[in-house]
Amino acid sequence: MNSKLRPTTTPPESPPVLAQRRPYRVMEHVSNLLFVLMHLALLLVFVVPVSGKVLALALGGYALRMWAVTAGYHRYFAHRSYKTSRAFQLVLAMLGAMSMQNGPLWWASTHRRHHKYSDTPRDPHSPVPRGFWYAHLGWNFDRWRPAPDERSNVRDLSRFPELVYVDSHEWIFIVTYAFICLAIGGAAGVVWGFVVSTLAVFHATMCINSLAHVWGSRRYATGDESRNNGLLAILTFGEGWHNNHHHAMHTARQGFYWWEVDFTYYTLRVLAALGIIWGLREPSAAVLAGQRVASDGSEMPS
Repeated sequence: MNSKLRPTTTPPESPPVLAQRRPYRVMEHVSNLLFVLMHLALLLVFVVPVSGKVLALALGGYALRMWAVTAGYHRYFAHRSYKTSRAFQLVLAMLGAMSMQNGPLWWASTHRRHHKYSDTPRDPHSPVPRGFWYAHLGWNFDRWRPAPDERSNVRDLSRFPELVYVDSHEWIFIVTYAFICLAIGGAAGVVWGFVVSTLAVFHATMCINSLAHVWGSRRYATGDESRNNGLLAILTFGEGWHNNHHHAMHTARQGFYWWEVDFTYYTLRVLAALGIIWGLREPSAAVLAGQRVASDGSEMPS
């Protein structure tokens, strides 16, 4: 893991990062308590019976909801890297809400701020100014973190009332998914299909925040510490090509070359062939040949 992180500074126009200690909202208390209880519930894997059915439920739940986060929350809602119908847009929002990573507007807003202030103190979850554990978990509980208007930078999404509803009622979809797991596998289905699978999706996603800015290689001079990491790319269906992504955030493809496995992109190509999505944004030749990082790791002058 590369520990030689370049110092970053807050942009001159930025207001103070820490304003005042904000109060938790009621649902934040509920969410934080549930998050802790779910980690404790992992001990139940030693109690409930294990079968091929519940293991398949766990793997299937991981694949479906990881895909919903990567293809839906990230590449569609946060970056609009392709177009789709209003109906399928709603499907993406509901599937993403089942991942227990808040609603689509909140997720897109937070991620857009991550790109705008990447690896500065105003980045919501950078390991550069605050360290690994803050980027991986701490930012979720930080009461000193400013609470911005979460919809001021997602007006393109908030004009859809159905997306605002999903964003404000994400618990409906989380509970629905838990009951689906209960119906399929009983108590073991809840433990493996919901608890284990949900936490696996969560921590794999958070690894992009915490590890993909300190561990891996840098191809492009992006002005931040984003890294390409093949292992993280496999775990997150292509999100590990994070330096590529920070270089060209609006492209639907993050694995730029054939050897950079990007499962999410492959499925988007299939959906495009079926006519379910369209306008898939590809990296141009100019993007692929963009400003590179020197052999010593420094950014070469443009």
